Amino acid sequence: MESITFDEVMTLLCKDGIMRELSHNNNNHISALYLVLCIVSWQTMLYKPQRIDHMHFEIHDEQGGYRGDAYMCLKIEVASCTRMPLSELLMGFGVLLPSKNLCLSDDEASREAFQRKVEVNAKCFNAHFLTSIAGVRLKWVDTLACHLEYNPATKELFLFRFPSFILSCPSHSSGTGKRTVLQACATTNRFHCQWATESEVGCLLNEILLSYRLLFGQTKKSRALFRSLDPFCDVPRAVADPLLPILCGKRSCHGLVPLETAEYYLPRDFPVLRYRLSVLQDHLARATPRKWVQLWRDNRDSAHWLTFWAVIVFGALGTLLALLQVILQAVQIAFR
Repeated sequence: MESITFDEVMTLLCKDGIMRELSHNNNNHISALYLVLCIVSWQTMLYKPQRIDHMHFEIHDEQGGYRGDAYMCLKIEVASCTRMPLSELLMGFGVLLPSKNLCLSDDEASREAFQRKVEVNAKCFNAHFLTSIAGVRLKWVDTLACHLEYNPATKELFLFRFPSFILSCPSHSSGTGKRTVLQACATTNRFHCQWATESEVGCLLNEILLSYRLLFGQTKKSRALFRSLDPFCDVPRAVADPLLPILCGKRSCHGLVPLETAEYYLPRDFPVLRYRLSVLQDHLARATPRKWVQLWRDNRDSAHWLTFWAVIVFGALGTLLALLQVILQAVQIAFR
């Protein structure tokens, strides 16, 4: 099924009497186009509309100036909006809906990490270790496209904070042939290998839900970390998503997410988010504890951790005993 264009959307709206026929060159047409773009954003949560003028349509910068793979550009030309399929139009901003097993980096080290780091253990890779050992800062955002993107310059990890939206989106189109707006954003062109197909959109939604469990829900310290956070501190309490604390702060949430395990194989369990997770894994692997508190918290390798602290404890005891022996000898000499 071909992706619909904005011209076709406007034609259907006029045909149904919702909108009257408008000239392509007047302000009313641009306002109508902006309205449609806003509706698409509200029903997909891929971007937040900023403003529109006669020349450009601009989206809100959710990442504080960081230009990653999701948002490579914040503006597109209005003239290019109308006749392009929805998926191709959104490609003008970046890879908002990535396809499976896609590595977008040209950096050799990143590509090597993508190929090498295919397994992830929830006990060794989670939000607790990312924040306490690797110094990662969590930033909660409103757009699904930014989820798990990492800014290495500021050490910010962007996390989508409205998982209830995902549960409201069926993973697959219904038997009636109707699709959600998000599914309509998928590509039908086999040459657009970087953009998700309709089935891959469903995979992405499931992976995002499972990623909350991987980062927070599956480890005690990460659940405690989430409970110390306030993901909705900058928005009215009325819009806070009640599902987020369940996914991230509860020990189990059966039926809400795909089957969780202690270890995941990224090409199978996280094929769409694989690249973003491999970037985080590589960053955590390179992180070296520099403070005693970090050394104490870094028990990713339990055998190495126990050996290290055993050496420290016995070394300290040996030093203390040697010091006591010297003191006793000094006392004995003094009283002779």
